[in-house]
Amino acid sequence: MNYIIKGNLRGLLCSDCELPVAGTSVKVYRPSDLQNETRLAVADPKQTFHQVNDDELKAKERLFITQADVQENGDFTIEIDGGKSGYEGGSIDVDWYCGNVPFKIPLPKKGPALQFHITTLQPLYKSSQENAQYARFDYKIDSKWFCRILTLLDIWVVCGYVNDCETQKPIPGVKVFAYDVDLLQDDYLGNAYTDNNGKFTIVYPGDNFRKTLLPWLNVEWPAGPDYYFRVESSSGTVLLAEDRTRGRQNDRHNANNCFCVKLCIKGGGIITSDTPWFTSVGNFSIASDIDGSGKTLMSKFGAGGTGYGFFGSVKLGGYATKKVPTAPASPLYYRFLFSTDNVNFNPVTTAQMEPTALKVATRQITWNGTTAFQDVVIDINQTASIPDNIPADNYPNPIPDHVLHPDANGWVRVDQPALDNGFYGSLFYLNTATIIGGGDASAGLTPGLAVPVADQKNGRMLYIQFQTTDDPANPASPNLNTQSLIGKIYVNNWNEVSLLKLEELFAGGGSGCTPVSGVAHADYTVDHELIASWSLGVWSNATGTVSGLPSGTTPRGDAKKFNLAAPAPFVLTPPFSAWPSCAYSLTLTTYRKLTTGESNDWAKTNQVIFCK
Repeated sequence: MNYIIKGNLRGLLCSDCELPVAGTSVKVYRPSDLQNETRLAVADPKQTFHQVNDDELKAKERLFITQADVQENGDFTIEIDGGKSGYEGGSIDVDWYCGNVPFKIPLPKKGPALQFHITTLQPLYKSSQENAQYARFDYKIDSKWFCRILTLLDIWVVCGYVNDCETQKPIPGVKVFAYDVDLLQDDYLGNAYTDNNGKFTIVYPGDNFRKTLLPWLNVEWPAGPDYYFRVESSSGTVLLAEDRTRGRQNDRHNANNCFCVKLCIKGGGIITSDTPWFTSVGNFSIASDIDGSGKTLMSKFGAGGTGYGFFGSVKLGGYATKKVPTAPASPLYYRFLFSTDNVNFNPVTTAQMEPTALKVATRQITWNGTTAFQDVVIDINQTASIPDNIPADNYPNPIPDHVLHPDANGWVRVDQPALDNGFYGSLFYLNTATIIGGGDASAGLTPGLAVPVADQKNGRMLYIQFQTTDDPANPASPNLNTQSLIGKIYVNNWNEVSLLKLEELFAGGGSGCTPVSGVAHADYTVDHELIASWSLGVWSNATGTVSGLPSGTTPRGDAKKFNLAAPAPFVLTPPFSAWPSCAYSLTLTTYRKLTTGESNDWAKTNQVIFCK
């Protein structure tokens, strides 16, 4: 006769958080205390749970029957061959074996192998037609015991829930990052995705929060971590970014190794909404962060500022549901359209795409026999994947991307296995230069002379529209929807005019190596409609930085033949006449008020080297 006991083993972290003890095992023995076998079999397991010492473990060896591994979800199956073991369905001792590397966590230091006695169990077997007896045994290790055991193993756990602040609905499929506030450098502890109930569990070794820039300095011991969190959508959009000072507040400071937390996201309901929307260009809301002229109203996450236009490739963001709201059985397709006059719109296709992979979602898959995550990307440089296909477990190969391609008319099909109930965050990577060109604006111009109005290069408005449908092949589909709110951005892809010349280097037919002596004329021209700042600079080992040189933030910039030897009304320190013989660097540095929506334009510097 075969005896099969199916069960589940978990540890309690707090009242509403549990951790399956995956990677450990359940061991079964004949009872070691025959005199008290019946009493122990009916005792509350909370009263019988204890750590098995070395002497007890040695005595158990001759009583061992079998063992079973605990799976990712905490399930285990004990199979006892009655014929081989001599077991006939009586009481058994059930132990939990942790080993010294439990939960599949690579610990930097291996401690002692730990084993705990759970209870003496009298299984309530039921017969089956397969010549086997079946029983069930589920057990949750009390939090006082479980957290103490985790302490012995130096394992730390954060368990929590992410909800919508207003509706209190759970938010599934978002990624939670945990950090520890540190004196010298904050520690990244780990991350996890929320399940359908908004629950997440982050497990990590204690050394993760004891890291310091100086290996010999441990400023944490014996205190616990000071937690703060960041939450992102599966495509990487930041939904919650707690300030690091949150970790110094009483409920987060010096936390225990079992820490439970509730996080909420304002406006988080968009993730479970049934309405697809185009909402942003980079970090900027098309409804509230961009003015009527297409320029940003403020700085957001280090990008933009007052009066910034856009340039280069921009990410169009929003929310694309898995299903069409008016046809809930049909997968949703979306696309963007563009116009430069707000009248005639054309589809954004691969011809207008930035040819860089854009992550739009994440899927949950099985890899190496366990839960893993696969990126969903729009990438024309990879072969498109079969729609909705889940890859077979092909470990140890790396997890491939699930690749989407827009069709000839720019339609993108929302991946149905994606988390977040669809795509939330970046939806398309648009290269604005394919629509509104630019390039070098200085051709044919002379340093020191203003740019004629006819030669000044300006940008244009770009209008962006969002459409969804159930049938891309049918322009008359009743489920075709065009969003009424249109994104408007001002785009200028022209480089600034930044010209610089030191006249005396070429005076009298000089080769550019002629030393400068009594006079020095720095001819410069700066021009761009969205110039943020410009400055002339001089530096040498002999003088350091020379102060008092021209600079400005005026629209379009400036042009001048500037005499370094007679700079009035400017006052140079030190004056040109006091500069000793040395090599000097003359520079013209410019910034444009342009942003991609995620990062601003970099400084451009022209340099002339001369000797005096």
